[in-house]
Amino acid sequence: MGISLLMYRQLFSRLLPLITLGLFLITSACKQGYKNFDELLTSPEILEVAPSKRVPMGAMVTFQTKEPVSISYAIPGASPINRKFSTPSIRHEIPIIGLYPDTVNHVQLTATTATGKNLEKDIEVAIGPVPDFLPDIDIVKADRNRMEPGMHLTETLIAVNGRFTYYILVFDDQGVIRWYLDLSEFQEIVYSPLRIHNGHWFFVHWQQFLELDDLGREVSKGVIPGYGVNHEVVEVRPNVYIMGASRADTKVYNHGREVSSRFDHIIEWDRTQNKVTWEWDMRDVEDVDRQVFPPDYGQDFAADWFHVNSIIPLNQDQGLIVSGRNQGVIKIDRRNNLQWILAPHQGWEKGGFDGNGLDTRKYLLQAVGDDGKPYPEPVQQGVELTDFVWPTGQHSVHLLGNGHLLMFDNGLSPAFQTKERFSRAVEYQVDEANKTVQQVWSFGREEGLDLFSPVTSSVYPLEKTGNLLITAGNVRLGELPPHARMLEVTYPDKEVVFEANLYLKDARGTKAAEWAQFDLVYRGHRYQFIP
Repeated sequence: MGISLLMYRQLFSRLLPLITLGLFLITSACKQGYKNFDELLTSPEILEVAPSKRVPMGAMVTFQTKEPVSISYAIPGASPINRKFSTPSIRHEIPIIGLYPDTVNHVQLTATTATGKNLEKDIEVAIGPVPDFLPDIDIVKADRNRMEPGMHLTETLIAVNGRFTYYILVFDDQGVIRWYLDLSEFQEIVYSPLRIHNGHWFFVHWQQFLELDDLGREVSKGVIPGYGVNHEVVEVRPNVYIMGASRADTKVYNHGREVSSRFDHIIEWDRTQNKVTWEWDMRDVEDVDRQVFPPDYGQDFAADWFHVNSIIPLNQDQGLIVSGRNQGVIKIDRRNNLQWILAPHQGWEKGGFDGNGLDTRKYLLQAVGDDGKPYPEPVQQGVELTDFVWPTGQHSVHLLGNGHLLMFDNGLSPAFQTKERFSRAVEYQVDEANKTVQQVWSFGREEGLDLFSPVTSSVYPLEKTGNLLITAGNVRLGELPPHARMLEVTYPDKEVVFEANLYLKDARGTKAAEWAQFDLVYRGHRYQFIP
């Protein structure tokens, strides 16, 4: 008696799981049989060095594999790089960064299968020298056991006869540049918050914005409507930014003279809508006539009367803490109501674009000592130096976990004199209820001219160690040749655990003491290469 078609189907349905299991076991056995990395490939890997001219020291290796694997790579050396891309795939585009310049790099690729087997392959990546006009880097000290993890990143400005061109440099503990981003295409300074939420780089140049990956390839670009953006960019949540800005129609009456002003607005910009959703106008809350620095400083203090250079967005849209280099540090609420001013008391009168606004003197914080007692009037005015020093020309303001303010005080004109010049990292405690401010910690005054940088510069609290990273961006009056100086110091003990000097060559400017005729560093960071 024959077997019906229905019986065949029933038998096959019962055997199908066993057949599938057998095929899986055979396939798995084959997969375990890969002898090397090349056997895993469905086609040879393709290596492309410098896919974008913006990152000459980067490479991309592209290949496909017979099964999903995760990829990692290692660049050996005195400061090795190990990078892992943990999501399994059969299609792989692996950006390789952290390579050594002027050599053939041997990069070890590793493919990890689902069963945990590692298959390795060495590839050679030839990289040319770094441009000769970039700084020479000397590592003075690197106590790696006490330092924050990572390499060292500087936003470096190369002067080209009156214009600054912008480069980001990443160098290791030996002072070797391992990656750089060349944005000289703009022929002017661009500004960056470094990494944004998706791991990309985000830059602004006046109305333009540009998003790049680690290899310098363009992800997106566009125009911010109505404002020129500059100096500070903060991503407060994905695709929402608060930024320093200038507006083309902005004017002030400075000592009775109408002047077009700049660097005196802050905007909130929603990138998804490409819409400015909020604006803060510093003219409403500050005295546009106040000019306390020497006129020979070389800046137009009428047009650039405030100069936003640092912004702290406060939680839950409670407002901002803002650094204006030429005035001081202020707090404003969401509706641009002034809360307080941290600055020497000299020279403050009425605010408003025409000098007919609020009385700014009512908002000045009073300097007090450890005992809570106010300092004498010359200290309040800022014309006498003591253990309390008001910040002048400050940059890089941060709100610490204890509620205190940390900033780089450039010391543009401490006590409005030039006999003692110094820059420092300084911490202040603000008592908003009593309208007082106390200086609770500082480092740098003892360094004198060897840390004095009248422009740019930064300080950053470091997350894992609690150390502080201090970068004096333009040191020219100390014992060493012109350089930027980067220090990592323990907090609060002030022990130096890392020190580097970036010797500035001024190779493309006139070397004159004029803007954009000498090189400098804008800010310094501790940085880790991550996917």
